[in-house]
Amino acid sequence: MPQSDSIRHSDLESLLKDTFLQSIHHFQETDSTNTRAIDVLATNDSILTPALVYAERQNAGRGRGDNQWWSTRGSLTFSVVVDFQEITISAEQKPLLPLLTGMAILRAGQQVLPAGEFALKWPNDVYLAGRKLAGVLIEVPSQSARYAVIGIGLNVNNRFSDAPQELQSTGIAIADASSCEHDRLEVLRKLLICLGDLIKSFAANEDFLVDWPNYCLLTGKQVTLRTGSTRSTGVCQGIAPDGALMLEIDGSKKRFFGGVVESWS
Repeated sequence: MPQSDSIRHSDLESLLKDTFLQSIHHFQETDSTNTRAIDVLATNDSILTPALVYAERQNAGRGRGDNQWWSTRGSLTFSVVVDFQEITISAEQKPLLPLLTGMAILRAGQQVLPAGEFALKWPNDVYLAGRKLAGVLIEVPSQSARYAVIGIGLNVNNRFSDAPQELQSTGIAIADASSCEHDRLEVLRKLLICLGDLIKSFAANEDFLVDWPNYCLLTGKQVTLRTGSTRSTGVCQGIAPDGALMLEIDGSKKRFFGGVVESWS
């Protein structure tokens, strides 16, 4: 699919047949698909979930904290609305959702680029060849804690030679690694199938984190984590079974369920 081509609503409807989606909300352009998904939830109390909120382009994509997500035509920018009750994730297990989503993106990426060097950066980023390929932002709307909005930005055909200069050395698209463009609808289909399969296996008490050590970008590295106004620096000891980041600080192992990784080396 050429980079300039849009994914039409009729194309997206095919995803209802072979993924776990139950409804689709399609926009040519929006500020943030997460914001639009939260708006959809606020105005539709009978939304069929899992629901896809898809935009050809975000003009105000959001990342974690104050981060912005650069997106242009050729990328995939979308959100998936899930019902915690339907996917049987408890309140205590919510911190695992970003990790599960990252693993789904990684597995889909491996199907597209079997020889790709993929990695996961706790809790929500996917890397390819040492550069950021995808990000995840999960939000629980204040008006209904029953739902989670899983926001995903995945670089597919938006080559980083066209990105802002400060991103050119840190970001990557699938097309950068493969030197060819890809059918974005099929990449989206693979990702949604992987996400649905992982959610289903998680509901069956299968441990998706068993694969994390093979892809964890931070294990063994000196990591600085910011939580609010506090910074903690220590050597990463991996990811705990409950999704916590484990850092060894001054000889003591500490666990973190939230925060932004500012640096690692």
